[in-house]
Order: sequence, then C-alpha cells, then structure tokens
Amino acid sequence: MARYLIAATALPGHVLPMLAIAQHLVGQGHEVRVHTASQFRAQAEATGATFTAFEPAIDYDYRQLDERFPERRRLSSAHAQLCFGLKHFFADAMAAQLKGLRSILDGFEADAIVVDTMFCGTFPLLLGSREERPAVVAIGISALPLSSCDTAFFGTALPPSSTPEGRARNRAMNANLQQAMFGEVQRYFDGLLARSGSPVLPEFFIDAMVKLPDLYLQLTAPSFEYPRSDLPASVRFVGPLLAPASRGFTPPDWWHELDDGRPVVLVTQGTLANQNPAQLIGPALQALAGDSNILVIATTGGPVPPALSANVPANARVLPFLPYDRLLPKVHAMVTNGGYGSVNHALSLGVPLVVAGTSEEKPEIAARVAWSGAGINLGTGQPGARQISDAVRKVLGDSSYRRRAAALRENFARHHALNDIADALAALPQTTPASAETA
Repeated sequence: MARYLIAATALPGHVLPMLAIAQHLVGQGHEVRVHTASQFRAQAEATGATFTAFEPAIDYDYRQLDERFPERRRLSSAHAQLCFGLKHFFADAMAAQLKGLRSILDGFEADAIVVDTMFCGTFPLLLGSREERPAVVAIGISALPLSSCDTAFFGTALPPSSTPEGRARNRAMNANLQQAMFGEVQRYFDGLLARSGSPVLPEFFIDAMVKLPDLYLQLTAPSFEYPRSDLPASVRFVGPLLAPASRGFTPPDWWHELDDGRPVVLVTQGTLANQNPAQLIGPALQALAGDSNILVIATTGGPVPPALSANVPANARVLPFLPYDRLLPKVHAMVTNGGYGSVNHALSLGVPLVVAGTSEEKPEIAARVAWSGAGINLGTGQPGARQISDAVRKVLGDSSYRRRAAALRENFARHHALNDIADALAALPQTTPASAETA
C-alpha cells in the first residue's frame, strides 16, 4: 500500500473534494495524511486519514477573510479584488504551505502529494529537482483554465474556436490579457519565488498550476470541456466527483409531490454564495410562482431567511438542504449560480441547466453549459424574474436541452472519478527522493 499526502486550500469547495479522495484512498488500504486549515480537522479525521494543520501564519477560518483582509473590500472593482486575492491569499501562502509540506515529509515518506488546483505551495518543489520530491498530482476542481491556441483567455467566457481566425484571436488575446490583466500578479508570484531561492515560473501562473504537476486530473468528462489540440499528456479527465450517497435521510412529508407528474425545478445558489437569496432564489421563486404545473424546490445552503420563508409560493418548497443523490434524479431542470460540483452532478444525471453566475470562475462554467447545448447561460449573476421564467420554460419545453444533457450523462458514466484517481496514483513512476536515499 502507498502513502499519500493530500494538501488543500482552506476553502470548502477545495477541501471537500480532496477529503472525498482521502476517504476513498483510506478505504483501499493506503495511508493518507491531510494538510489544510485546522477548522477542517474533524472532517479530515472522519475519512480515516491522519491530519496536520497548516502553519499558524495561514491557519485561519475562510469565513473571516474580510476581517483578515479588510483592504480587499475597499477595492473599486471585481478584477482588483481578484488580483488582491491571488496575491495575498494564494501567493503569500506559498512559503508557509511549503514549510508545512516539508515538515510532514520529514517523517512521512509520501509516494505522492495530491493538491487542489490553487494550492501553490508545491511550486518551489515542482521548480526544483524531480529526484528531490515525491510525485505531485493536482486535482482540477473547476473548469480547466489552461491557455490554448483553441480557446479564448480564461475569464472572458468566450466560446472556443480552432479556425485560423479563431486561433489568431486566441493567441493575441492570451498574450495581451495575461500581461494587461494579470502581469502584476505574475510578477508578484515570481518575486516571492525568487526571494525564496526558487526559479521563477516558466509560464503564466495559471498555466503553471496545470502544467507543472506530474499529473493534472480534471474532475469532469471531456465532453464538458473545450477541446484543445495542444492539451498536455499530463492532463487527464477522470469524470465528476459526485457527492457521497446520503445516509439516514428522512424525506419531508411533501416528498411524494416530486412524483406527481409535474416538472420539478431545483434552484440553488451553492454552498457559499447564498448570503443574499435575492440574487437568484428570490427571483426564481417569483418567476415561477402561480404556475401550479411546475414544482419548485429551492435550497438555501443555510437557515432559510425569514423574509424568504414568509413569501414561499404555493408551488414551491424552500429548505436549507436536500441530498443531491436523492433529489436530482427527480429534477427536470436546475437553476444554479454555476458551482462546478453541482453543475457536473446535474449533468451526470442528464438534468439540463439554467445558469446565472458572475463571481470567481462561474462565468466560464456557465459558458461551457451553453457551449455543450445542455442549458442556458443567463450571462448575469442577478437575473430578473422574467429572464428566469423564459429560460426555465425554454429548457423544459425544448427537448434539445434534455437530449444534450442525456448525451453528457452517457459520457460521464464512462468514468468513476475516485477509482480513476486511485488508478492514476497507483500508476505513477516511483522516484525515491534523494533525502531518503541518504537518510
């Protein structure tokens, strides 16, 4: 059996997929150590893995980011806030992350380090000698951000193009926007690496996150990612990482209504971006209110706000949470802010989508939904009721969306992410670090 060190950026959307991988590997008999913020200790140890918390300098609660970085909120634009986060949340963590990894590796001879996309503490290891480190495997927890001659700059949410004209556009756009939009961030990463004695990044920092690891395992199927003729062999698709089967679920007393013949529409703002239900849940309930031929299920990801619970339409049910493995097989369409996990889960069951997301990488996920033909991209994070109503009725009424979603479901079914990841790790060539040879 092997030893694996799993390190994760301390955000739920990054940690939870990595913990699912940890639990699977432990179940196969491997020895697993999890390294992330101490607030995830109980969840990590519940997988059967051992746990080592981050170094104190970066061991803080993600829910306190605004208090820790108050200057971020004062920035005038979303792009400025993004660049601030890339520098001060991700790049600044590199040194402490690396220190934590090296401390663990001193007493835990890992066969591989497994990280999420944005865990940058492996950069100095990857830029050094291969013989002095274990294999490094990155898990693509969101849309593949890799630059290509066939794709527009990641973040523009433009469709891919491999025509001569399209490739000329892509090359020019990638070169110009990498410098114009993120040149300052690139220099920040390189400056930190240089000051620590590491080589600077050989390419754009986002591309380095994908191309430097020995393997990059993308959590979707090829049919839900833009084709790239220049895709490195180290990038592989392993299918979506679905939520584990729920246990001890007691259905609510209205559960039978899900099978009464009406189309069921699920509305969700995800697990984090749910502080303001007026962004999506409120307009969706308003959009479909009064239509007794549709049953609407809205999940808030936390306590249902009183203002929302006091105005629930007769054809809707609003509650904090329902397990996707029980609910999604009964859903005919999902309205979502574009979280990668929930979008992939819906498509794995052939559920077409209406997507309204503008934060983080969600516009790129929404663009892939539209490109795949499995749903509609509303192009905004705060759509009006009329927009939602028109889109939901189109998705329900036009069978092409369900056919495309069904085709994706068949493609997804060829993969089993946890098994594929375990197999990829088992097939890694073994390199004994030089430190172990001389120990």
